Amino acid sequence: MVVVPSTLDAVTVHAEGALCTRLAAVPSDNGRLPSQVRINGLPLGLRTGSLRAAVLKGPQGLRVRDIRPVYDVRLPPETDLPAEQHALEEARERLNTLSSELARVRNEVATLQKLKPSFPPRPKDEPHEPRESALTAILSLAGFLDSELAALNTRQLELERQQREAAEEVELRRRRLEEGSSAVRGQRAQLYRAAIITLSEVGTAEEAAQLALEYAVSGARWVPGYDLRMPRTLDGGTLRMRASIIQRTGEDWSNVRLALSTANLERRAEVPELKALRIGRRQPPPALSGWREPPPGLDELFAGYRVARIMMPQPPEPSVEKEVRVLAASAEEPMPQGAAPPPKPMPSSPARMRASQSMPSVPAPAPVLSAESATDSFRAGGPPPPPRAPAPGAAPAAPKKKSANLMMRREVADEAPMEMLEEAPDEREDMDGYGYAAADLGTLGGGGGGGPADTHDRPTGLEPAVDLLDYGRLELAGADQKVGQRGRLQPQSEDKSRELMMLLGVHVSVDVFALVARYEETAASLQYVEPPTRWSMPPRSSTPHFDYRFDVETRVDVPSDGVWHTAPVFSAPVGLSAEYVCVPSMEPRAFRTVKVENRTPHALLAGPVDITLGDEFLMTSPLPTLAPGATQRLGLGVEESIKVSRNTRFDEASGGVFGGSNVLTHHVSVELANRTSQRVTVEVLERVPAVPSAAEKDIKVDEAEVKPAWSKRALLPGETPVEGERAWKVTLQPGEAQTLNATWAVRIPSSKMLVGGNRRT
Repeated sequence: MVVVPSTLDAVTVHAEGALCTRLAAVPSDNGRLPSQVRINGLPLGLRTGSLRAAVLKGPQGLRVRDIRPVYDVRLPPETDLPAEQHALEEARERLNTLSSELARVRNEVATLQKLKPSFPPRPKDEPHEPRESALTAILSLAGFLDSELAALNTRQLELERQQREAAEEVELRRRRLEEGSSAVRGQRAQLYRAAIITLSEVGTAEEAAQLALEYAVSGARWVPGYDLRMPRTLDGGTLRMRASIIQRTGEDWSNVRLALSTANLERRAEVPELKALRIGRRQPPPALSGWREPPPGLDELFAGYRVARIMMPQPPEPSVEKEVRVLAASAEEPMPQGAAPPPKPMPSSPARMRASQSMPSVPAPAPVLSAESATDSFRAGGPPPPPRAPAPGAAPAAPKKKSANLMMRREVADEAPMEMLEEAPDEREDMDGYGYAAADLGTLGGGGGGGPADTHDRPTGLEPAVDLLDYGRLELAGADQKVGQRGRLQPQSEDKSRELMMLLGVHVSVDVFALVARYEETAASLQYVEPPTRWSMPPRSSTPHFDYRFDVETRVDVPSDGVWHTAPVFSAPVGLSAEYVCVPSMEPRAFRTVKVENRTPHALLAGPVDITLGDEFLMTSPLPTLAPGATQRLGLGVEESIKVSRNTRFDEASGGVFGGSNVLTHHVSVELANRTSQRVTVEVLERVPAVPSAAEKDIKVDEAEVKPAWSKRALLPGETPVEGERAWKVTLQPGEAQTLNATWAVRIPSSKMLVGGNRRT
């Protein structure tokens, strides 16, 4: 096996997660290419089911036959460790030294505090009087204790202060190490993922082959944003799309071709299989391609082994003397919440495993055929076991519920066909996972007897489970396995796929469960990181009904530090037209707006727009999702150079033949003055009273005189219509002023009055 270097070439960031592509060159040795290559340095969070490999360049007939993920343990040299790691280790060493010194001083203080003068015991039959106490010795002892305790207490206070400072220094160094890139790891033993690729045999190859390795990782997000630059005259401009990217995948994306996708990385993409509807006698389903039943007589091959094993004395169980400690993750780091527990310690053995070897299975005594072993034989593809004979005197068994579904259901929904997920709930409870009622398995073993099961409609064979078609994760069961599993292919257990690895003869044990759980916790924490700006919106929120991919124009660098990084995407060809909008009845000011027309063949996602006029930053506005060809309006703030004033007059008179109605006449005059140096177009909005035609038939509104003429406002997509809204569109030359007049009359019965008074202008 040849270890080939690889470089990260392209990354596609999805709504959650990323798809990475690495390029590796396979050299030829004496005109031949190796049959197996190993690519190291893959991130720990690599999703096993996402590994893909392809031959980009090579001799004719070169193909990728197999690819398997493994673990890779490295011991980096001292010079490759980051400076933050050295500083953290020095701070911890100083903290340990101070803690030991402080413990010693406290022990000395406790010992001195126990010193006190004592007198020899006096015998009861002593004839003489007791001797006088030595005051000089007592005073000398007291003075010695006072001086020594004063020095030790001063030393203790100083050590406690230094210990607090050392603890703060350790916390500071630890945080600085966490804030750095996760690709620069500070552990002495580093755990990575690796891929072993098996190539087909080809003839002579003079040139090296090039492979592409693709894999998916978690812990990456992106949100869109825009940068709008316009001149002060609002004549044209450019709109550039940018992306804010955050990632904590464990590897830095340096000089990569970046693409941004709104699709979900974990969505199901399998084509549903349409099965036939057959009417008539029950027929066994056709066998799936890629599967072959075990040969007949397989169990008889192990008959001699079973007899010899029964005659052999059972070896004593080995005693576990010590546990395997974790060296990849530092001992000071606590186990994160939600992390999987470490694997049980293995029995001590004089020989060490190599990295390419699996964990040996402990031999177990020959099991007795039971429901569990029978079910395992179904899983391995063997024939169904015969029904167990009923116990003497047992009552006949009740008819059992059966199901026609013969495919084993997977626990992971995204790996199972859709038909396997659509069974009725009552069938799921009674199914044993292989197409038969769970109650039927009770006749195979266990307590209690029963009548013979009705098996006239049971098929003769079983369709293989989905995991039995994943050839890369199958292993051949040994002779020490259960009856019905020996010599058969079965899925590799999860514990064995996460085995202890050793690389280049370095005996290091790694707790894969803890490290993977820590990575998953770090990747999941990115979902709670605040967006870079206020108006940022995830791509799945702005594009719930379609997906699109944006390719970044240049190569970019995105470190794995959990911080938002901005990358330019492309310049969007959009149409920009400036317009001024004024609503004098609400506020006598003119507001600058720009109409953005999407002329690209794809949609522009919702996000914040940083607007720059000339060389000065103006403001940030939200841009809604723009479909191809759609137009939206962006607000740019108040234009102080356009003056607006509004004057109103109200008249009330009696009308009708006998004066049975009131006529409320409203006069509105709006004056506009252009103080800018260019020609401007101002849209002035007014509102006339609206009368519900069905409820109030005796109230009428007549528009008497309007100069110049107005019209109903043309709404853009997303704008809310206003009943009775009217709009003037006026073009003003530099320094020009214009007056807009409008008159309307409201006729209401004399017995009625508007709420709040008739003066409503």
